[in-house]
Amino acid sequence: MSESEAIQTLRRNSFAPIEFTEDVSKQCLKQLEFYFSEFNFPYDRFLRTTAEKNDGWVPISTIATFNRMKKFRPIEKVVEILRGSKILQVSEDGENVKRIVPLDLTKGKESRIEKEKRTLVIMEVPFDHERLSIAQLQENLEAFFHKINDNIVQIRLKRDNRKRFHGNVFIEFNSETAANEFLSTYCDSEDDQSKEILSFEGKKLTVFSKKQYDLQREATRSKNFSGSGQRSRSFTGHRKNMPKLTPPAAGEEESAIADDEEEETKPTEVKKD
Repeated sequence: MSESEAIQTLRRNSFAPIEFTEDVSKQCLKQLEFYFSEFNFPYDRFLRTTAEKNDGWVPISTIATFNRMKKFRPIEKVVEILRGSKILQVSEDGENVKRIVPLDLTKGKESRIEKEKRTLVIMEVPFDHERLSIAQLQENLEAFFHKINDNIVQIRLKRDNRKRFHGNVFIEFNSETAANEFLSTYCDSEDDQSKEILSFEGKKLTVFSKKQYDLQREATRSKNFSGSGQRSRSFTGHRKNMPKLTPPAAGEEESAIADDEEEETKPTEVKKD
């Protein structure tokens, strides 16, 4: 066995196998197809550049290291499930996967504007880091939102450059109409009693469109700057008018994304990526 084959075998056997029931198999295939879908692939730099370097193919062993895929073991079973996809195809050697029909990636800015129009921001989502991990919170939120709306295609937890989650969740719908209907259904103002209240684990949630969210952030940033464009400082040397930050909890070391960036499918344990 060559060194590369040995590394690949070690990687494939690095996680405990699970029972692939019908529901688990469907969940696995749904996640795999989402990675290559129009809702993720055009915006996922890692997957896109990997595919571009390999004539559209992405190593299955790489995808298996994504956080959402680590629980699906053995990888041979993942390959078997992929072979049943109507969207994706597996290479003859069973090592790589790509879309059967490539996506049009030439839209660029137009595509991102369309994506933002069907994205809502849920704020003030409660999170007890001592009780749950980020991965567990992600699964709980997906179960919660998919139960009340079947037009949701992606849920992303926003985290800052210090890898902390502060309560903002981006929810992407399959259409702008679906996003607007959700926004009009749930109350985001205590003065508006005509809408339903959206709450998670007993906590009332605030719903904004992506445009509203961006405008609010821009207003906050502008407020934190003086007229000269410089952040003003007090006599003690501390910056004035700066939002108070909650200090990180001891031992909080969740992997995350940079501030103002959306969570990507980039694996955290593969040397190459």
